[in-house]
Amino acid sequence: MKPTPATAHALTSARETSEPSLAPLVDEFARRAPAVTAAQWDRVHARCAALDPAVAELIAGARAADGGKHMRPRLVAAAFLGLGGTHDALLSEVAGAQQLLHLGLCMHDDIIDGDRVRHGEPNLIAQYADAGRRAGLSERSAERQALTAGVLAGDLAINAAMLALLGAPAPAAVQQSLAAEASAALELTIAGELLDVRSELLAPDESDPLRVAELKTAAYSVALPLRLGAIASGAATPTRLDCLGQIGIAFGIGYQLADDELGLFGSADATGKSVLSDVRQGKRTEHVRIAYRQADAADRAVLDATLGDPAATEADAAAVRDIVTRTGARAEVSRTIDEHVSRGIRLAEAGLPDGLAAYLTALARSLRGRTS
Repeated sequence: MKPTPATAHALTSARETSEPSLAPLVDEFARRAPAVTAAQWDRVHARCAALDPAVAELIAGARAADGGKHMRPRLVAAAFLGLGGTHDALLSEVAGAQQLLHLGLCMHDDIIDGDRVRHGEPNLIAQYADAGRRAGLSERSAERQALTAGVLAGDLAINAAMLALLGAPAPAAVQQSLAAEASAALELTIAGELLDVRSELLAPDESDPLRVAELKTAAYSVALPLRLGAIASGAATPTRLDCLGQIGIAFGIGYQLADDELGLFGSADATGKSVLSDVRQGKRTEHVRIAYRQADAADRAVLDATLGDPAATEADAAAVRDIVTRTGARAEVSRTIDEHVSRGIRLAEAGLPDGLAAYLTALARSLRGRTS
């Protein structure tokens, strides 16, 4: 998607002014980010929709799943613009690919976690299951159709992301670097997802939530978009990429811990899903790991009986929250979040241009504010 004259003027003007102007520039790009992703879905439709009406329906459902604050495209844009990138069409393609990758992983994650709500609305899996029931399918058949749709829609999104990077308006070496970067992050995310699920078989105090957060969330959600933006900008030295990767891991772990905080102590309005979800799944979060380690026998028995119980009630979740608070686990996780955010800020200030460092610092502090 080409920028409008007004957008192009804003991009040019911002680059010619002082570095603190990066924030409005990224905001301007974020406003058109949904249209960028929509254009990429148009290409998927053009390639595949004629194969069968069912394929066209799946594509339509997948593209409708796009939403949220487009934080990952924002990070691509911040690194690209903050490092002097000027090729707006390349930025759009790379940021849109990052969003497609995120959408695909979210669809797969919803299947793994058994979630049927995203952004406060029924997700694609829930929509297919409901449609199957209305069509008279048995519960088993409706669920099979829904899960199949979720897997394949996620595959379509991830594939579209890789094709977008490989076809980005850049030299072949840059295209290959972008695709290789995304593929490497995807492998880490797969490993993190596996460890996350496997940890549910462990006692809470034997799990390693920080490692899961690094692999499952930080690698693709923060480190990847920053590194993709740098590669696309043409300013991606090995030292800078390493710096951005370390910043992304620090901020990404902090973000995941803050998200876990919301998942236990927040509200459905804030998270877009039931606050019972993590309890019923028996998620081994850092809150739970520390609480279990520090709890007495009676509290451990409550945690053992509640975590992973699909019938857990709000009263059960309240009991878990009470234990997490009384054992000091909530306060300890809060300190850990602050430590990771502070480390990311120090790395940014030491290794990045002032404008980009200031933008990432402000963003990290605003995300930290979600739980404080």
